[in-house]
Amino acid sequence: MVAVTDLEQKLNAVSISADITSSLHLEVRVKKGASKHEIEKLKDLIASSVTSIDDLYNWRSFGLTHPDLKDVIDQAMIGCSNTPDGQRMLMESKNIPVSNVHVYNVREGDALATSVETGDSESAVASHHWQLPCKEFDDIWENLIFDDNIKNDLLSFVYALLKLSDRGTNSNIIAVNRMVLLHGPPGTGKTSLCKALAQRLTVRLSNRYKRSIFIEVNSHSLFSKWFAESGKLIMKLFEQIEECASDPHQLVFVLIDEVESLTIGRTSSYKGNDPSDALRSVNAVLTQMDKIRRLKNVLVLTTSNITEALDEAFVDRADVNRYVGHPSEYAIYGIWLTVIKELQRVNIIDQSVVLSPVSSFPRFNENSQKLLVLASQCRGISGRTIRKLPVLAYSRLSLDHLTIEQFLHHLEAVIHEKISPKLNLHNQTGYEDKTISTIPETPL
Repeated sequence: MVAVTDLEQKLNAVSISADITSSLHLEVRVKKGASKHEIEKLKDLIASSVTSIDDLYNWRSFGLTHPDLKDVIDQAMIGCSNTPDGQRMLMESKNIPVSNVHVYNVREGDALATSVETGDSESAVASHHWQLPCKEFDDIWENLIFDDNIKNDLLSFVYALLKLSDRGTNSNIIAVNRMVLLHGPPGTGKTSLCKALAQRLTVRLSNRYKRSIFIEVNSHSLFSKWFAESGKLIMKLFEQIEECASDPHQLVFVLIDEVESLTIGRTSSYKGNDPSDALRSVNAVLTQMDKIRRLKNVLVLTTSNITEALDEAFVDRADVNRYVGHPSEYAIYGIWLTVIKELQRVNIIDQSVVLSPVSSFPRFNENSQKLLVLASQCRGISGRTIRKLPVLAYSRLSLDHLTIEQFLHHLEAVIHEKISPKLNLHNQTGYEDKTISTIPETPL
């Protein structure tokens, strides 16, 4: 006979699996000072109020105007993992399960630095720990614009892991390492995507995990001046990670940014001054990765700007291996739309101006056509640089308020001044533009 507690656990697991199978979720951020516990009692009202809103887009935040909600809810966001990012959502025919309404508040404050001993009574900051959900990570997700469906794909991957775990699959038969590798040129949003993914999963899985922690590894501090010490430092770091994961109610995200500094190919390391220490470091990382794959509440997120330098055995361990390249002109257009909307929100650009979503191309209005032309002149430039250009354009004028025509005029001037010479230099040095030139599948 099955014990009552065991039966309850099995029923809870089935219930959780049913929730994560549903692709439509509503995330609701509580205003500072409001009671999350009290707002959770209003989930039915929140879900029903959303179905009456016409202008909703997938993974785009919006406000709630219901008199019982507008003073306690900061913003809400619809997320559907099988709908392209930014696509308009027709909610009249959709029902949001109450179990898929996620109420959360964000934590404020800085990350906690953790150290490891490096020998001779010295120590180094090995990682920074963030308690999630945190304010710093919260608005990243909706403002990341990609040409493909990478955001939904990553969410679907984690949901697949959870469903496999709920069904008790044998890890010796179905090999899963719970590791994601994002690679590509600098400034394309890889690190930001890792942070945003952790934030969204924390909100989505709050019923399963009471706490979430984001561990950002400081790779460069794990190299010691002492021979053979680097491998030991890596082991100490992963011991700290295992300690955090020992709490089954805590979800642990581990970010190893620029992972090539820890996992340089062992073949190429023979050419270095101290190949044996480099080999020990890579071997230590691989060994520790194999150990923590047993922990179902750990997800390892890694990024690299130099994929060719990575050890083949490390790359082979990644369950998801995705290239994140420079944005196409359509993604650049989408990025600038988010920037312009923010400038309109703070009343710097005329708020009456409406720019066309990229999904309406080629039926663009005049200003939208102009913006797309400017975007096409920035192909091959990183998303990080793309977001700086509107600020440079605004800085050219000593005005508090701009018309959209003024803004576009000075944005064009900045592009010709700052970007065109850079692109010419890339072309002279054999730069190859690999960005997508067709309209992406994902509406922006």
